Amino acid sequence: MSKTISIQKLKKQENLMGYLFASPWLLGLIVLGAFPILASFYISFTTYDMIAAPRFIGFENYRILFTNDDLFWKSLGNTLYHVAIAIPLGIIVGVSLALLLNNKIKGMGVYRTLFYLPNVVSIVAMSLLWLWLFQPNFGLINEVLAPIYKLLDMEPLRWHQAESTSKITLIIMGLWTAGGSMVIYLAQMQDIPTSLYESAEMDGANWIKKTYYITLPLMTPSIFFNFIMSIIGGFQVFTIAYIMTNGGPSRSTYYYAYYMFDKMMADQAMGMASAMAWILLVIVLVLTMGALRLNKYVVYLGEEG
Repeated sequence: MSKTISIQKLKKQENLMGYLFASPWLLGLIVLGAFPILASFYISFTTYDMIAAPRFIGFENYRILFTNDDLFWKSLGNTLYHVAIAIPLGIIVGVSLALLLNNKIKGMGVYRTLFYLPNVVSIVAMSLLWLWLFQPNFGLINEVLAPIYKLLDMEPLRWHQAESTSKITLIIMGLWTAGGSMVIYLAQMQDIPTSLYESAEMDGANWIKKTYYITLPLMTPSIFFNFIMSIIGGFQVFTIAYIMTNGGPSRSTYYYAYYMFDKMMADQAMGMASAMAWILLVIVLVLTMGALRLNKYVVYLGEEG
């Protein structure tokens, strides 16, 4: 009996020490995470300019956004367009890079490092670099494409300066960081048993068939993971549009996060900005939950799955 009591006492002491060591993180979560989240939920039902005290107005902010704010729908449409194109392209490029770099040749580690390197570059520096590359008059991209323009007898593309190509320009720029997802794909690809490939080779399968029937199905867990993360990140695109296009031209790159930023900083409408943040949370949550329901249909989990 005394032994049982001593064990229980020891477990309580261990739990207490665990909470004690975790207390800085828990305190930070409550003060810097939970409290601002709950505060923003309340503020979304108020009119608040960060000077006077918040004044409760109910669902008025939400009503204005949904029924009397064209910029809200414009920014949401721009963001959905970006997400719908950028996510599939990002997955295709990331998987393709992983397939190319999954070879045992001399210097492969250097190539992998070079493709991953853009992910450690500051997004501001990266935006300024691509701003120069996409310059219509003297940018490197148009200089390289000059013979094609001449052959087709067409004017050089204006890229981020034209409404028709501005969103595509930012999507192309985003592909430069595909090396981040490539690392995840490559890690799972190298975890595939070589015996599967050896068996396929004995049956006469070439590289294309091995990739289609073995590599890609066994990579679906990592592809699905990056798909979910891309949905979450895609709706938060802001910096590249802020630096490269300033939301233009004609607000063609005026993304949802950009509009929310302007509501908060330029208009000082914290209530409206908080309402937009919670609408964004619901949109991302619905899309993520919808994607998760597809998990059992698109992700290969082996014989047990």
